[in-house]
This record gives sequence, C-alpha cells and structure tokens, in this order.
Amino acid sequence: MNPSKSFGWIARMNLTLLASIIGALLVGVAFVYSACSIRELDALRRLYLLHAQMGVIGLLLCLGLAYINYQDILRARWLFYAGTLLLLVLTLLIGDKTMGARRWVAGVQPSELAKLATILVLAEWLGRREASKGIGMYLGTLALTAAPMALIFLQPDLGTTLVFLPTVFAMLFVARVSPRAVGVTIGAAVLAIVLLLGLIVASESEDVPPQTREKIRKMLPLSAYQRDRLVVFLYPDRDPFGRGWNKRQSEIAVGSGGLWGKGYLKGDQNLLGYLPASVASNDFIFSVLAEETGFVGSMIVLLLAVGILLPTLAVAYVCQDGAGRLLCVGVAMVTFCHLFVNIGMTIGLLPVTGVPLPFISSGRTFLLTMMTAYGLVQSVAVHGRETAPRF
Repeated sequence: MNPSKSFGWIARMNLTLLASIIGALLVGVAFVYSACSIRELDALRRLYLLHAQMGVIGLLLCLGLAYINYQDILRARWLFYAGTLLLLVLTLLIGDKTMGARRWVAGVQPSELAKLATILVLAEWLGRREASKGIGMYLGTLALTAAPMALIFLQPDLGTTLVFLPTVFAMLFVARVSPRAVGVTIGAAVLAIVLLLGLIVASESEDVPPQTREKIRKMLPLSAYQRDRLVVFLYPDRDPFGRGWNKRQSEIAVGSGGLWGKGYLKGDQNLLGYLPASVASNDFIFSVLAEETGFVGSMIVLLLAVGILLPTLAVAYVCQDGAGRLLCVGVAMVTFCHLFVNIGMTIGLLPVTGVPLPFISSGRTFLLTMMTAYGLVQSVAVHGRETAPRF
C-alpha cells in the first residue's frame, strides 16, 4: 500500500481550519476552568475536564467524517432530519424543564442537532443542478425550515429559533433561488422586528394608559421572560439589580479588562460571583475571557473565528458540487450567527439570548454538533474538489 495515497486525504484537509478549531477548543478548556474553578459544586469545578473530553471526541469525529465522502453521509439526511424532529417533539412532551423551558431530553439538546439536520436537507434540496430555482423551491425551503423552528420556539428558545433565519437565507442567496421572494421576505422580517420593538416601547411608555399597556403586552407573541430580555436591552438602566443583572455585570467584566486584562484566574466579576455560575461557563464565557485577557485576548479569539470562517468559505468556493458548497455556507453562517450574537450580547449591543460561543462555551450537544458540522466541511475539502488545497 502506498502511504502517500493512504493518507493523501489528510493533506487535502483544510489545515488552517483544523488548527483554528483546535486553538478555539484549547481556549475553551482554559476559560471554562477559569469560570468554574472556585465553584462549590464538584460537577462545576470539573466542567473543564468534560469540555476537554468532548473536544477530543469531537476531533476524532471530525477526522472520521473528513475521511468519509460527504455525499455518502448526505444520503441519510432525511433520516437525520426526521429523527431530530421526533426528538424536538419528545422534548416538548417529556423534556427536562429548567427555568420555565424544556430544551433537553435524555441529556441531549435537540435544537442544536436540528440546525445541522436542516442544513444537510437544504444543501441537497437547493444544490440540485436540475431543480428549478423558482417560487416552488423557495416555499419548500421555508416549509422544511419552519417545522424545526416552530418546535424550538415552543420550548421556548427564541435565540436558537432566530439563528435559522440568516442561515437559510444565506443558503437561498448562494443557491440563487427566487431572489425577489427572498428580498420581499427579508424586508417583511425587518418590518416585523421594527413593529415588535415599537409595541414593546409602547407597552413600557409612561405616556400610554396602564390598561392600554397591558393590552399591548398581551398582544406580543413572546413569553414573559423573552419580553423582559428585550425590555432590559431597550431600557438598560431600568432594573440593573433584577432583570438586567447579567447584562450589566457582563458589560462591567468586559470593560474592566482594559487592554491586557486582569490576568488569568484573576477576574473579579467571576471570582466574586457577580457573573452567575449558571451562565459564566457557557453563555457569558466571553465576559470571563475579556475580563482576564482584555482587548488583546478578545482580538485573539476574533482572529481564531476568522481562521474558522474564511477557510470554510474558501472550501465552499472551490467545491465542485452544489450540495457541498451550500453545506459549507450553512455551517459558516450558523457559526457567524453564534459569534455575532454571543459577543454582541456580552458587550451590550444585542439582547441577552442563550446562544453559546462556538468551541469555547461549555455544552456537550453544541460542541459535538459543531465538530460534526466541521467534519463535514473537511469532507467537502477532501472530496468536493479536484485540485489541491490553496488556502
């Protein structure tokens, strides 16, 4: 057996992408440890070990998927999609209820799997060369996306629900499906967001009679905690010791880091418990990192993100197959949405949502799903083009 042929698939992987992912995983292990090292519960103190174990398993999974042709994996897309929908239904019926939401069943968070399942189905659906790119394909795409979105919204999990929208529209844009319908839908979505924010402002305005405000609140298609998060975002000084606590403490942590940070394991906001233990290692891990490493450390994380996103788009660009190209675009857009929303909320530019930071936040299902997604991207790099990697 010729070794160069046996291991040639490794050389065809995008090594910049792989190195950036490993770098982000190492950052994640270090700062999950920092976020949890002083906690009383042993399970929390050992969370970094679990993150490291999941990272190693994820890397092996990523390499294994890179070896397999992604087109063979796509043949199981409908089974994966249907299984994910079933898990989402079971989550609503028998899932673990935490803080008023049902998001886990048997230790698994199906909403994370649903994002990847939807990308796989849409990549094959939109990537068919013989398919018409008209309104029929557009409506079919919306139907395939609406099913998981509706089930996740009912959990309720608005943040994860909204991640689907830019992902799907990016795939529609790249596939050149009915541009006019896509443009009209995006315009309608922007108007709906403006209307929603306008209703929230009216429901909080002292100039509006109390009875009218109450009627407006009942009209809003949001649960009470979702409305509270938007109110905190619009009125950050209204309830800093209650609903706005996490947002305010996160902004203080990021701002107090300065240029170089306070030093590893020396973040006061985390050590003194101002950043709650329940969120410091996942949704607000960037706050812990920014406080301890400052602007410089934050920029390193952003560079790692660039090192993940640009190679993924480069793999999509050189891919010879429509499904492979769209798969990479969908994975890149999900990653970008998580980065943008997570960092945006920790620095006060976006409302607080439960959207974790890729590869860095703790969370088994999310981490393994992302590693699976990038294993598929590496498979596209290995099997989806004719020439050697140039990026």
